[in-house]
Amino acid sequence: MLVTGNGLFAGAEIAILSLRKTRLREFVRRGDRRALAVKALRDKPEHFLATVQIGMTVIGTAAAAVGGAAFGTGMEAWLESVHIGHAKEIALVTVVIMISMLELVIGELVPKSLALRYSDSYSFRVGRPLLGLSYLMRPLVWFVTAASNAVLKLFGDETTFTEARLSRDELQQLVEEAAKTGSVDPRASEIASRALGFGEVTVAEVMVPRTRIVALRRGSSNEEVQRVILEEGHSRMPVYDQSIENIVGYVVARDVLALAWEKGLVVLEDILRPPYLVPATTRAVDLLRDMQRKRIQMAVVTDEHGLAGLITIEDLIEELVGDIFSEDDQPQSLVLREPGGTAVVQGWAPVRKVNRELHCDLPVGADRNTIAGLCMSLAQAIPQAGERLTTEDGTVLEIVEASARRVRKVRIHPVPHQGDGLAPEPGDHDD
Repeated sequence: MLVTGNGLFAGAEIAILSLRKTRLREFVRRGDRRALAVKALRDKPEHFLATVQIGMTVIGTAAAAVGGAAFGTGMEAWLESVHIGHAKEIALVTVVIMISMLELVIGELVPKSLALRYSDSYSFRVGRPLLGLSYLMRPLVWFVTAASNAVLKLFGDETTFTEARLSRDELQQLVEEAAKTGSVDPRASEIASRALGFGEVTVAEVMVPRTRIVALRRGSSNEEVQRVILEEGHSRMPVYDQSIENIVGYVVARDVLALAWEKGLVVLEDILRPPYLVPATTRAVDLLRDMQRKRIQMAVVTDEHGLAGLITIEDLIEELVGDIFSEDDQPQSLVLREPGGTAVVQGWAPVRKVNRELHCDLPVGADRNTIAGLCMSLAQAIPQAGERLTTEDGTVLEIVEASARRVRKVRIHPVPHQGDGLAPEPGDHDD
């Protein structure tokens, strides 16, 4: 009986914890009292698990004591009657083995297997009695937890029965394993991996840097406005006054075309929309949420020096799903792999995309969001063609092409252990 009671506790623990949340929520919505009891237990896992552990410990101890008294004495007497030496020791070992086997089979393995297979019915049957028992045992649970905390304080820890939370790295490994086994589509796995890291990405790492901004002057002529919009093909264009540092807003291409169609004259002031300013240190996920809520498509990124760049909601979404090309877009090659294991990269290429493409770990920061920015940060100046720079992990950046104002092309020499990262061909990537 005691071993069976131990099995009931063991099975209850597995059944209640393995019951699917969606299944439980369905029964709770119907007002099922059994489901409500199970939900109450799951809502306070530390109290529920402490109750189960105390119950199993008490029953296990009682089973050992009763078994030792009931079987040990009788077996010892029988062994002595047949003149077998060391009867007491043999009886003790035999009783321990018997009780352990019963505890393992009847008290653990069988009930847990049944509980996993029939988690719904099992948990609903034991939920209400176990909830009542947890209320009765509350003082004992409090006392045991307090005693445990008193001991664990010596080690700087504290008792907890709450479910351990998976770290981002552990979730990342689960996603990768699921993709390898085929249970998750590789493309879905890539999006999930990007989403897991999205919370740590800043706006500075995703934005279009200042040097690549194409903008309209506030006083641009009708012909100039139409020419720039048609040549660049952007749906939105920033507008500046006097210098690019002073962006006063942006215009939408369809507004420009509508104005030109109706009046034949484009006056930017008539269709100018106010700029939305964000610091470069803003988290990308926070900006995405704000832009969705405020229905904003473009933001101006600023830092301590002034204008840092521009970012659109498309840039943020591409960070999650990869590059999105329209019918007229011509994909620009970020990376040109070379036979020796090196790769030539455009200076404007975002460091995050290069890391993803080459499977390397180049440092990313507010002033290092592009390869050119990384090179200038390492050199503390605009490096000359032929100059070599080394990152913290040993990756060598060789300046291939540069002008007096910017770095145009860089050859990346990966460290030996990163060499395999250059193996995939460009055609293997969907981005």
